[in-house]
Amino acid sequence: MKMTFQKLVIGASMAVGVSVATAPAHATSFSFNNPNEIKTYTGGSNGKFIANDTVAASKALSDANLSSNVELWYTDENPTSNVGFTATQGNYSATVSSVTANDWNSFGSQWLGDLLNSYTPFKTVWNGFSASTQSLVASYFPLLGMGDPNIGSFQFGQNGGVELTLVGHLDVKTKLSDTLSTKLNDAWNGVGTTPGVKLLFPSTKIGLPTTLEVQTQISTLKLALNSPLTPAAKKATLSTQITQLTSFKDVLSLQATLKTYQGEIGASEIAKVVTGGKTSYAYSFNPTASGITASDDGISYSAYYTWHTSGYTAPPKRVPEPSIILGLLGVTGVFVTQRKFKKASI
Repeated sequence: MKMTFQKLVIGASMAVGVSVATAPAHATSFSFNNPNEIKTYTGGSNGKFIANDTVAASKALSDANLSSNVELWYTDENPTSNVGFTATQGNYSATVSSVTANDWNSFGSQWLGDLLNSYTPFKTVWNGFSASTQSLVASYFPLLGMGDPNIGSFQFGQNGGVELTLVGHLDVKTKLSDTLSTKLNDAWNGVGTTPGVKLLFPSTKIGLPTTLEVQTQISTLKLALNSPLTPAAKKATLSTQITQLTSFKDVLSLQATLKTYQGEIGASEIAKVVTGGKTSYAYSFNPTASGITASDDGISYSAYYTWHTSGYTAPPKRVPEPSIILGLLGVTGVFVTQRKFKKASI
């Protein structure tokens, strides 16, 4: 009789545990539209890079290690197509991909506005630019190499919203400065080949002119433009030259402001996110130091940036499975029952 009762208790506790465990939470699955353009970093400062491996990529996106990440379109920094993954969990679905030059045409002004609002010293300089200069500088941003994002984590929220962790640089000031320097050199070479303009500067001039030198030349050209002695045909050329040099001077002033800016400029890479029929662009100007750097260059992956869709609600924190708790309670009950039987039999 005692053995029969004990078997019933054990059987009941196991039955409860099994019945609860049959309803696990939905896991997120990942499918990649171009595995040949993804590269996975296994994490930490001594991590390894694994190219074209969807299993490793899926693990990096869903593990608890933010420093492990997946780069979308890794062959260069200027994607020509939207390479990425589609995540699925139950009825929820979202696609995350790289950003192309065409995408910049859709959201570039929004990104630029957010950047300037985050770093107001540059906003003051920007507001002083002519419309042509603003358009020129805006055309530089797709060349910053920010459209090939490194995704450190992905998760769905309680309402189907999406949260991403982007892995990047803690300070992109050097990258911005290098881009401006390249564009200024290109622009200066173009000015030097424009008829009538290169004669305005000494032939022995080495390097880029100063802002003051350019402003002096602009003033000289404006005097010629407004002179009644200047032929009408030449005035059109002078007007074009003034516009070119004004934009050149504006970018020089932007570079000077960047060089004297003392703080860090945190800006994440950018991912295109499509979920619920809506397209968003994931980026952030609010970095968190990661405490690591990539094993190949010792510079990358120094910061994390978190982004989520509007109205995102984080999923509930994981707790031990009810089946485990109930099972332990059942086993505890068995031992208590056994002790009672032993006492009764003494």
